[in-house]
Amino acid sequence: MKLTKATIAKSSLAMAGLLAFSAAANENQAPRPNIVHIMVDDLGWRDLSIYGSETFHTPHIDALAARGVRFSNAYASSPLCSPTRASTLTGQAVGRLRFTSPTGHIAQVILDPQEKETGAPGYPMTNPQTRSRLPLESVTISQVLKDNGYRTAFMGKWHLGHDPYLPENFGFDVVIGGRGTPGPPQSRFFGPWNEEANLPPVEGSPNVDDVLGDEAVRFIAERTDNPFFLALWLYNVHAPFQGKPEDIESYRPFAESAWYQRSAIMASMVKTLDDNVGKVMAELERQGLLENTIVIFTSDNGGNMYDRPEGENPTNNYPLRAGKGNNYEGGIRVPLIVSWPQEIAFNTVSNAGYISYDFFPTVLDILDIPAPDGWPLDGKSALPAWRNEPFDRGPVFTVFPHTVLATGNVANVAMIDGKWKLMRFFNTGVDQHDEYELYDLSIDPGETRNLSSAYPGLTGQMAAELARHLGETATLLPRKNPNYDADLVLGGFQMVKGGYLAGGDQTSATVTANDHRVTLRYHVSEQTSAGNVLEFDFLSNCVVGITAGPGTLPVFGNPVLTIPNLESRKIRVPLNAEVSDGVVTVVLDLEQPGRMHFSEPKLVMD
Repeated sequence: MKLTKATIAKSSLAMAGLLAFSAAANENQAPRPNIVHIMVDDLGWRDLSIYGSETFHTPHIDALAARGVRFSNAYASSPLCSPTRASTLTGQAVGRLRFTSPTGHIAQVILDPQEKETGAPGYPMTNPQTRSRLPLESVTISQVLKDNGYRTAFMGKWHLGHDPYLPENFGFDVVIGGRGTPGPPQSRFFGPWNEEANLPPVEGSPNVDDVLGDEAVRFIAERTDNPFFLALWLYNVHAPFQGKPEDIESYRPFAESAWYQRSAIMASMVKTLDDNVGKVMAELERQGLLENTIVIFTSDNGGNMYDRPEGENPTNNYPLRAGKGNNYEGGIRVPLIVSWPQEIAFNTVSNAGYISYDFFPTVLDILDIPAPDGWPLDGKSALPAWRNEPFDRGPVFTVFPHTVLATGNVANVAMIDGKWKLMRFFNTGVDQHDEYELYDLSIDPGETRNLSSAYPGLTGQMAAELARHLGETATLLPRKNPNYDADLVLGGFQMVKGGYLAGGDQTSATVTANDHRVTLRYHVSEQTSAGNVLEFDFLSNCVVGITAGPGTLPVFGNPVLTIPNLESRKIRVPLNAEVSDGVVTVVLDLEQPGRMHFSEPKLVMD
């Protein structure tokens, strides 16, 4: 249409009328809800009192759960942090994002990752690249909310890149913290911090999450007429493991009497995050905002079971298998609590499926905002599940195509559909073929019995659906490694069962274990003197016992117990006989899959 003075005047009148109509309509509509999204770093599925922790006490989070719905079947998009964070903001699965590993802190900017054709000789699979930054052109829920009149704030751990890949450039008006660090700024929870941390000046040495809690309270108190979106992504309970001394000591009796969760430091860190959730909820109540504020509490991945503060795992995800950095249930199933008193019934429990990338489409549904053009969303609106209405979520997908030393994860992808979970492991079978594991989580949450051979039809059906998802999202995957050597010997050791040789040389060997028992062969050098003890320097985060004997079908010597605290020590394993040539079979019992390092092995006489 050609613009004239007449048409401009008509358009102006029409616009004025439309604005008047919209204003009148808005007066009759309920105000749009505020949204507070709290994400904790590395909080496990069982790390809250309300989820059955035997050691950690969380009265404020328990009170939040009493004011809403608690999910038993919620998943993080990834067993590690950066991918889940990117997925939450974008509504996309990590495979589609090609952000599959926690690399947001590294100096190298990788925006166009590729699959790799070759890998280290100890691995049958290659290791695909991953993005190290959330691309600036990404569509984020924060930008969508800002464009729709929300005041937005980000506080805490970002880990999606350094400048310019920062929250300020993804739709957040206010940013506290929010830098590329993988944990708390300058790797410490207690201040002061330098200007690069992007935290307010502090006196003394406060805990960084206490600072974030105070800033969140200030942001809420300074609200305007517009609704707000606050992403409060706390730094606790990530490494380094540092708690308030008085809290550590108060939790010591609980930790020492516990069977599974035995870290008083972890208990103190959980208390800090719980105190700050309470601080935020108290301010919402003080401002009269509780009824129409959506509060979402969750974690970016499962609990850490590979670091060893005080010689213990920080937590234990029992009865789930494994933990952070592993695609079994302990690494991806997380707590999820949603409170919205105006819409959600109090003190309810839902077993509906949910995954991190459902947050974006759920918010769109609540606010009746159309999906962004040209930006595919992998999530579904979970609003019916929040309201305790029927909700057929359909399958969710977690992609972790990396073999990881510390956690014993072997490159895989997984699909969870109701009670069934299928995992595809890359190149681990005979002739480096892929292998599948199928679990019925309703009767086997610990993933102890692989049912793939018992249900071949279901396995095939789910495998085809999983392959469709990977193809549709163009997920980067491992390939068959042409450099793989099943007979590889490093430091004299050859892998027989239970893991892979991750590295080493003539005098050392590093092993990643993916089972609770690892069998190795130690090849005795021709130049070695005879001995009846195998001696080596050793450190591990998982091994609790070592047994050895001469030959491939040996009579073993006495077992040697060891503490998996990642401290180097000299180990002497009796062989029950004198050895001068051939091989020694070494069997290691593990508390959980993980890493171990041998160096300077030799035969000695006792």
